[in-house]
Amino acid sequence: MRLRLAILLALLAGCCQAAPTSSPSADQCDWTGSGGGGKGVRPVYLRCSRGTVSWRYPRGALRVVLSGGENSRSFRGCVKASGPARVYLEGKTSLRLLYSANDGKHEALHRCFRSRGPIAALYVEADEQPANSKLKVRLHYDLELQQLKAEEESACRPCSKDELAEAYCRSDLVARGTVSAVERRPELESAELVLRVTKTLRRVDENEENELDSSEPRATKEVRIRVPTTCDAHHGQGEFVIMAKKRLGDLTLSCAPRLDEWAQAVRELESAPCVLKS
Repeated sequence: MRLRLAILLALLAGCCQAAPTSSPSADQCDWTGSGGGGKGVRPVYLRCSRGTVSWRYPRGALRVVLSGGENSRSFRGCVKASGPARVYLEGKTSLRLLYSANDGKHEALHRCFRSRGPIAALYVEADEQPANSKLKVRLHYDLELQQLKAEEESACRPCSKDELAEAYCRSDLVARGTVSAVERRPELESAELVLRVTKTLRRVDENEENELDSSEPRATKEVRIRVPTTCDAHHGQGEFVIMAKKRLGDLTLSCAPRLDEWAQAVRELESAPCVLKS
């Protein structure tokens, strides 16, 4: 409680500002460190849309500043955390708890938030551990800088033709296939589509960020794609074109038109951000 109070008082005093451009930690995607400054707060500046914080032998607290870039007004961020710590989102006058090792929620749960501007700051406060503790805190983050849909509630409605084209070109996986099941995952606050892939139309390698287009059918396989619980997804008959983005290691649904609807959209669209296939 003393450390949390000290952090909050420092926040209210306005000691924590945006990352200076001269900081040696700037323009990094990942951070790895150990220990801490006792009751102090160690600043960490990250300027990528996704990355990882790995904190060994955690002591004290980190203030992790995430940046959406100079041209970003605000963004939606999600984190996946594990280890003996609490993660807070910095507000104007308060801190909002996103993760606690003892909150009873599944570690694979995506804990999402919206920034108040081009940056968001997360406080990662280490739990008190024995001096010989070798535990590690890991924090994976993913920032969605360009939203296809303005509001979260609209994520369940069908995509327009323009949104389909944008989703196709921005997705990490676009595949044709049939939905064999929809599995409810209340511990993840989502459901999972079980897709039997019959043809991969577009794939982006997560490690190299290189686009790999495939017009040839691949061996049939199953992939799992998350959808929000609020969408109340159901098992549908027929073949679909599933467009999904990789978020925190999990595929999340962008758009899912039926194959005939997608083929018609490709014929009718006059322009698109990339070459469309069906």
